[in-house]
Amino acid sequence: MMRRKVLYLVQCFSACVVGLTGCASDRRLPPLRPDPQSTVRRVADFVLKDFPQTPPFDWGEGVLMAGMIRAGTATGDARYVDFVRRWADHWHQHGIEPILNDRGYCGHWGPGFALLMLYEQTREQAYLDMTRTIVEFMQDQATRTTDGGLGHWRGNRQIWVDTLYMSCPLYANFGRLTGKPDLILEAARQLDISRRHLQDAPTGLFYHMYDEPTGRPTCEPWGRGNGWTAMAYVETLRNLDRRSPEYGQLAAAFRRLAAGLIASQDAQSGLWHTVLTRPESYLETSASAMILYSLIEGHRLGVIRLADMQIIVRGWQGLSAKVDAEGRVVDVSAGTGPTNYETYARIPRGTYTWGTGAFLIAASALAKP
Repeated sequence: MMRRKVLYLVQCFSACVVGLTGCASDRRLPPLRPDPQSTVRRVADFVLKDFPQTPPFDWGEGVLMAGMIRAGTATGDARYVDFVRRWADHWHQHGIEPILNDRGYCGHWGPGFALLMLYEQTREQAYLDMTRTIVEFMQDQATRTTDGGLGHWRGNRQIWVDTLYMSCPLYANFGRLTGKPDLILEAARQLDISRRHLQDAPTGLFYHMYDEPTGRPTCEPWGRGNGWTAMAYVETLRNLDRRSPEYGQLAAAFRRLAAGLIASQDAQSGLWHTVLTRPESYLETSASAMILYSLIEGHRLGVIRLADMQIIVRGWQGLSAKVDAEGRVVDVSAGTGPTNYETYARIPRGTYTWGTGAFLIAASALAKP
């Protein structure tokens, strides 16, 4: 209770930092060390060596492919986008329908966002067609809760924050690219459904999962889950009409989330804990990368204003220290289901596709000219 009270007080202060009025208007980022672009190259070069065979078509690989496309854009190195193209061509040849039909699992929708990014780079129709197959599956075959929230797999009536990243960036960007604003609004609707069930009012942070049969959410703000959520907000907001009521609602919820994320940043390392309100839990790389990216892009989009740019400086210094001499991104937590604090705190750490991808997404955002 005391920890919640302290976090709430800090969150109130942070809300002043990220509000749209009375704060810094300069969206430029300060010079950073180590150089983000050279760090992007080191990590992306390791990926090229680490995957001699085609990676799977799954959620972690979707994040990795999005990161490699961003790395190619930030550095101008065509090898990184070619890596994604070979992956996409492999799965186009083999077909993704059997994968989508396997449990109806949302993790198999996640690569759709990377396919859309690849389509924007190449304008090859096959990649847009693959994405359309995923979107149609989501629309027609995914299980939904009573209020329309996407279930995590077929027959599942639970709202997971992970599902937001697997669906919302895909809906929003596909809607923009194909002239279907209703899909952009569907992304906004999914975020709003999750907000109603999972956003904690005092802190602004999100719980991991809401179970419709019991009417209960989980009880801890999982770090990577809040990273998934924050990135889903950013990618949806950048596609929404700023004059729409949906934009205002989403922006307000994102500001509350951003305030909670800033309040929970570890002051010494600049990173975030695997359970955000538990400083005794370990610092986790993928959550830190996702959160850092979302704050950077939220600031650039003008949804939030970061008066204290040291939030970004500290975050980058801590995050860049999680790359070893070979270019491997370390201290990424393994796959994690909704659970209790004790289990979150025991999830093992290593090098995983989702952590490497998230790192490249964040570092590439900082490497922009």
